[in-house]
Amino acid sequence: RFFLKFFLKCNQNCLKNAGNPRDMRRFQVVISLIPSVEGQLMAVSDNMFVHNNSKHGRRAKRLDPTEAAIPCIKAVSPSEGWTSGGSTVIIIGENFFDGLQVVFGTMLVWSELITNHAIRVQTPPRHIPGVVEVTLSFKSKQFCRGAPGRFIYVSLSEPNIDYGFHRLGKLVPRHPGDPEKLPKEIVLKRAADLAEALYSMPRNNQFSLTGHRTPASITHQMNAGFNSYAGQLAVTVQENANGQWPSEDDYGRSIHNSSVSPSSSMDFSIPPSTTTPSAHYNHSFLQASSSTYLNLYCAKSEDSSF
Repeated sequence: RFFLKFFLKCNQNCLKNAGNPRDMRRFQVVISLIPSVEGQLMAVSDNMFVHNNSKHGRRAKRLDPTEAAIPCIKAVSPSEGWTSGGSTVIIIGENFFDGLQVVFGTMLVWSELITNHAIRVQTPPRHIPGVVEVTLSFKSKQFCRGAPGRFIYVSLSEPNIDYGFHRLGKLVPRHPGDPEKLPKEIVLKRAADLAEALYSMPRNNQFSLTGHRTPASITHQMNAGFNSYAGQLAVTVQENANGQWPSEDDYGRSIHNSSVSPSSSMDFSIPPSTTTPSAHYNHSFLQASSSTYLNLYCAKSEDSSF
């Protein structure tokens, strides 16, 4: 390490009239190992005020050895986030110092120095998705222009897997102490537990999960059910939107309106439903089909008795 000292002198005061010069004479020296000074500089001298060919100025500025190390970015974690901004991002690199700022594209953001190798920032919002360059700045001087970090902005409306996890994370149950953004593994586990709990619940209505059906498919399923349980004395098919058993008034009304002969104790009545027109149609069709089947069954039993 060498200490260099220069004395620069101007023999003219650059004044047209008599008097003392009031302007500043600026002398600047650049020290470099190569003839071109486009690269990193080893030292830069201070300006010196010259008055009547006498030197008045402060002592030569000595560069701090730590300033010679240029900060650089090695990684950005996480490397993607929403266009709405606000995501916490850690900038990983080398030679970071206090006061160093992070630039996302052209947006300068506030940064928090963690160590000489890590800086915490909040991503700024961006109106369109895409990739932006992440650079460093200090006192209007840019760093990492040649090898910047990269951050990907993702739109909330894009149908990708991250957007699916974002929507699913709002539906799964939350527990005390959970972070604001659940990990993907926790979201999948809780979603699977929720789906198993919903599908393992007992179903009183066998038609509630299958939606609307055609009359042919309903008749086929009704016949299959009656053949399996032909010896049963009472069969009740429930068509209720809330999944509750009908009241005693519904049973009394269905027995009163039944077309079955009083001698038979079999009841194929269906409580009326007022939820949707399709449910009312299924109710009427099932009641007619059950009554027809019962009449045929009773007639066949009378013939076989003879």
